Amino acid sequence: MYYFLNDNMQFSKSGIEHAEINRLNLFNKHHVSSKIVTRMFAMNLHDVLDQAKIAEGDFINLFDFFNGAMTVPRRTFTLADFQVPANAIKTRKDKQVQVMQQGKLLMIIYLRDDTDNISNVQYFDVNGKTLKMVWWDTRGFKCLEQLFDWDGKITQESYFGPDGQIHIEKLHLLNHVGQERLTWRVINYKGQNRTFNGMNEMTRFFYDELNANDENNVFICDRTVECAWGLFNMLTPAKKVLHLHNNHVSDGNDVLHSTLNNNYANALNNWNLWDAVISATPEQSADVEARYGKSIPAFTIPVGYVTDDTLATAAVDFKKRQKHLVVQVARLAPEKQQDHAIEAFKKVHHDFPDAQLEFWGYANGDIEKQLREQVKAAHLEDVVLFKGYTNDVNGVYNRAQIGLLPSRAEGFSLMLLEAQAHGLPMVANDVKYGPSDIIQDHKSGILTTDGDVKGLADAMLTLLKDQDKLAKYSAGAYKNAKRYSEDAVFEKWQGLIDYFEK
Repeated sequence: MYYFLNDNMQFSKSGIEHAEINRLNLFNKHHVSSKIVTRMFAMNLHDVLDQAKIAEGDFINLFDFFNGAMTVPRRTFTLADFQVPANAIKTRKDKQVQVMQQGKLLMIIYLRDDTDNISNVQYFDVNGKTLKMVWWDTRGFKCLEQLFDWDGKITQESYFGPDGQIHIEKLHLLNHVGQERLTWRVINYKGQNRTFNGMNEMTRFFYDELNANDENNVFICDRTVECAWGLFNMLTPAKKVLHLHNNHVSDGNDVLHSTLNNNYANALNNWNLWDAVISATPEQSADVEARYGKSIPAFTIPVGYVTDDTLATAAVDFKKRQKHLVVQVARLAPEKQQDHAIEAFKKVHHDFPDAQLEFWGYANGDIEKQLREQVKAAHLEDVVLFKGYTNDVNGVYNRAQIGLLPSRAEGFSLMLLEAQAHGLPMVANDVKYGPSDIIQDHKSGILTTDGDVKGLADAMLTLLKDQDKLAKYSAGAYKNAKRYSEDAVFEKWQGLIDYFEK
């Protein structure tokens, strides 16, 4: 079994989550047993799985596993199902129902979306302080109860299974100097209670239970900060693979001596604990081997691929694309350098007043606010648009004329791959790693220099001023995408599979 380790899975997914889903689908197609594994609690997890078209049998979550909630028939738990005292008065406003008894607030019932389905209930004492919160899984059963102290802090959390029993507890305790210490307990699992000093210890136990002493299992770690400790400290033998999704060093110009990317520092400082490492490009594989040697094998495997259905889809008539539309599909984050895109687009807008720049993706922190202020200061509010996260990214690629990715660092950008598969010429910084592997410079897109905002603008203008050239680049992008077909990428995975089956 191949387990793909992640922290969580949400509606808004980063490239790593998309890569895992793509990998799962590819392994399923080739009848290689695999599952995505997460460790964080989420009441709407199975709604997320439905939206991502992930079968429940292909996914294991720590809380589902210990709570006996892997597969649960869906039912509704509505306002009509919830019992309140007979003499209580209920007052509803939007998604909240206040319940009063003898003039005092007894509870607030919170509803999901525009339905009568209950999300959670907040209970109050006679002084109006919160006593507890009770939460319901979107599949219709009580899944969590939180108890509060006089200061409004959570003291205990109990996680329920669909059988109505508590299977996991989280205790918020204070040590001798008044610092909070979190203790986890797995209740009556295989007839025993087990206590863990923190989430990492419980994660380790979870991985060991998945492993069940099967030395043939392979754990591919996609989120090392959250998952590596549990993997390193397993008590049962298993194969452990480090998957590098991004640049592993802080300074790409000094791969031998640069400080490590914080996301991979612990993983790489424990190099000897891995059985293999995966990089997305030959250049990164070579850089990893140059720094750490060849004590473990380095596999080069693209994190994404172009589906057979996409390759078989007829090309979009270039004349039907929205003229002068530029898009960037990526998280709004400092490393993606949307601020450079905005600065470069000022020049594009000067020459092409009808040009538009669209940003698609969710934001990290308050960066969207900063970018909007930059747009306002440049008087570009009508032509630079923040569109948010979308599940129809292909529709974005099919509509635009140019894709933009001025990142200062990349791993293997799924945007570059997916955009080219939909005939969208890309203008992207030639940084480590990925852009130069995916883009055929001046054939399917243009590679630019990080920090050269003028060069970024000039590249866009070169293409927008010559629609015939841009159409040729679009045709080149369609053709170039064939290098990343399902079969071509699985052939790379087959090398790793064969290695572990020796």
